[in-house]
Amino acid sequence: MHGQRPIEEADELELMHTTDRRLNIGCGDWPLNYYTNLDIDPSSPAEIHADALEYLEACQDGEYDEIYAGHFVEHLDQLQALQFVATCYRVLSPGGKLGLLVPDTRAIMHKYLTQQIDEVEYDGRWYHVADLDDVCALFIYSTVQDTPHKWMYDVNTLARLMQSVGFESLREIDRYRDPRLGTPAWYQCGLDGWKPEEEA
Repeated sequence: MHGQRPIEEADELELMHTTDRRLNIGCGDWPLNYYTNLDIDPSSPAEIHADALEYLEACQDGEYDEIYAGHFVEHLDQLQALQFVATCYRVLSPGGKLGLLVPDTRAIMHKYLTQQIDEVEYDGRWYHVADLDDVCALFIYSTVQDTPHKWMYDVNTLARLMQSVGFESLREIDRYRDPRLGTPAWYQCGLDGWKPEEEA
């Protein structure tokens, strides 16, 4: 139609307008476009350098419409993860969305138990999924990272965590195609959940 912007340009302008209402937690070296990116590492290209739990505690109720945390909650212990998800719920507006991505313990253990010949590269080294030492180092405890893993999830326990504080309408994140993923891979799973709309 004459004089109307293409849909792609309109969508991009809408996303740019909502950047300050969308938060990406633990971005590392891979910040997301059209989000405010947060990471505790001062060398990260994030807009906010802070501890995620402390930052969220200081946020107002309903301050964000969307929060995404990819490969973050497994670095918290079970009680910290519950506190984090509950605080995200408070900080989201009614109808707001929380996305969580974690290592998929069920998929990892299936490959280990069936002794599949598979390898995963991390920081220039290849780890063998059929070797328990490598599975512990990379996934279960993740001692290869500065901050090791403290808890593991599959899609069922991740759903339980999110539902325990009130998130609804849970949908699985596509572990290969979701645009928020830093690395598409078989060894991760995730869920998007929504805070219910306020009753009229």
